[in-house]
Amino acid sequence: MSAKLIPGVNGCLLVATNLATTIAGRSHPLRAGAQSDREFFRTLRSQADLILVGGKTFTAEPYRHTPVPIAIYVTNNLVDLKSNPVARVVSGDLGDIIAKLQNAFGGSAKILCEGGPTLISLLIEANLLDQLFLSRSTLAGDSDFFDTDLTNKMLLASSSAVLARYLKH
Repeated sequence: MSAKLIPGVNGCLLVATNLATTIAGRSHPLRAGAQSDREFFRTLRSQADLILVGGKTFTAEPYRHTPVPIAIYVTNNLVDLKSNPVARVVSGDLGDIIAKLQNAFGGSAKILCEGGPTLISLLIEANLLDQLFLSRSTLAGDSDFFDTDLTNKMLLASSSAVLARYLKH
C-alpha cells in the first residue's frame, strides 16, 4: 500500500490485537509483532511538515531527533524539551492549535500526529483528523487502549500485514 500524507492532520497509530497501544508504557515493543510498521512509519514521517504528539508520548518515546519540527500538545507544562531542540510545547484549544500550526506552514501543512491514543481520540472527537493510518501488531498490549467507538466514519483494519488508511470524507 502506498502511504501518502494529505494536507491537514494525518494520524498514525500502532495498535495491538486488543487495541492497546503500549506494552509497559511504550509502543516500541509492539513493533516486534508488526514487521512492516517501521518502514511504513518512516515513509509517513518523511512526508510530514510537522509532527504532533501528546506529552505522554513525547516523554515515553525516543523523540530526541526528528527530521521536522515537533509540537507537543500538553495540558500542563511539565514536559522537558532539552532532548529535542526543534520541539515546542503547545496547549489550549485543539482547534486553535491546529489552525495556528497550519498557518505557520502557509495553510496547507501535512501534520503527522503520532499520538498517542488520547490525542488521536481528541482529534477525532473534534473532527480535526483528516486521515488515519493504523498499523496492527500481532501482539497484545497492556495499556493506553484506542477507543474504536470514536472513529465515527473511520473504519478499522484487523491484520498485522495490512496498513490501513482511512479518510474523514
